[in-house]
Amino acid sequence: MVQRVVSVSVPLDLYAELGSVSSFQGNLKQKLQLHLAIGMFISKEVSLARAAEYADMSLSDFSDMLGGFGVSIVDYSEDMLADDLLFAKGIKV
Repeated sequence: MVQRVVSVSVPLDLYAELGSVSSFQGNLKQKLQLHLAIGMFISKEVSLARAAEYADMSLSDFSDMLGGFGVSIVDYSEDMLADDLLFAKGIKV
């Protein structure tokens, strides 16, 4: 993947937090890529597969890691579940 170098200023407190994040063992660049990929997936800016690519992880590993953070990889709302339950009971929605 072609990459571009960018310079980002972050508050010292945030920098210290990035250094103490235990959820991912790696260097700062990898941590920033991972957290950016997670954020972009959660905000629905990129697909799961694209976020995994940006995090430099396999789709399976990225999905497992999201699950460990409590992030669902399936966008299934409560309304959708209610509709499906009604449908399963034979009630038209």
